[in-house]
Amino acid sequence: MKRLLLWSAVGLAGTAAHAQSSVTVFGVMDLGVQRSTSGGVSLTSLSNGGLSTSRLGFRGQEDLGGGLAAGFWLEGSLNPDTGTGRASNTNNQASGAGIAGLLTFDRMSYVSLSSSDWGEVRLGRDFIPTHYNSIYFDPFNANGVARAGNLTFAGTGTGPLPTTIAGSNTVSYWLPRSLGGFYGMAMAGMGENTQPAANEHDGNFAGARIGFASGPFDVAAAVTRTSALTTATMGKYTHANVGGSWDLGFAKLFVLYNAVRVKLAAGAGHKNTAEIGAHIPVGGVGRIRLSYARLDDRSDDTLRNADRSAQSGNDARQFGLGYVHTLSKRTALYGTYARLTNKGQGRYVVSGAPAALIPGRRSSGLEFGVRHLF
Repeated sequence: MKRLLLWSAVGLAGTAAHAQSSVTVFGVMDLGVQRSTSGGVSLTSLSNGGLSTSRLGFRGQEDLGGGLAAGFWLEGSLNPDTGTGRASNTNNQASGAGIAGLLTFDRMSYVSLSSSDWGEVRLGRDFIPTHYNSIYFDPFNANGVARAGNLTFAGTGTGPLPTTIAGSNTVSYWLPRSLGGFYGMAMAGMGENTQPAANEHDGNFAGARIGFASGPFDVAAAVTRTSALTTATMGKYTHANVGGSWDLGFAKLFVLYNAVRVKLAAGAGHKNTAEIGAHIPVGGVGRIRLSYARLDDRSDDTLRNADRSAQSGNDARQFGLGYVHTLSKRTALYGTYARLTNKGQGRYVVSGAPAALIPGRRSSGLEFGVRHLF
């Protein structure tokens, strides 16, 4: 990481006041080679973010005195294989989806006020409460071909809905860190539609996360609920999850359970996913990663596939195995294999794989890469 000195001048009525603060520039570059197959098609590609999401960020904080501090955070995902940034979403709805282009601060973009006594308030874009559980309690940290998100991010189909990972136009409150191991946050986001209008509540969401960490043990529960007009492919949806980790020394165990419910015109879609996994240290510089996830589709019987079979039969299973070899504090090599099995008319695929041409078929992926932190 590199620290720069940022000088700012604010002029008012011909006068200027100068202040100094430090800004941290940080980032991750993570690229690998991936071979994947899914439902009758295969792909060899340069993969991105197999261990950690490639990103570029800037953050800073100013001490205001009396225990109060002001800060900011700007963090954007990168596609280093093509030299572009990733798309963001302006209003938490399908209409606000952008396209990959120049650097976009799609991960985090907020200003904050914080105090060691009462906590922190953030305004801007941030990860939603349930996604923090996905990051911390998935053995693959929500990255790569074996990420739990291949199943847990599924909303109405096989992909994420607009507020599955991050939300725009948010206000959030974070508990102080001096609560004896208890932590938590609450967030509300706005779709920013005009009123009155049929879709005036679309993109509005609210959620919270509460947890407890002590020594090797960490557990948390979270929920988010997003408003949307009911259509054949979209509607009000709730995502809740609970997860935990326990570091035993010889291994660190993980468990994560997700429940997603979407209210559609033809009925309610329900998808529950359970995952267990572990990190096993190897020789002081290596780490084996393991996971097994199972998606159980419990959608209403009124929801049907194209062949008129019940959508509730579209279950899936995923097994992941990986190894990380640390070369230094900033650089690591990794390899990961994932195998995903679909049932019924399921079309779930491992991350980075092409869309399945034939439903109900297996998807698999193998990737090898290098990650460098700066």
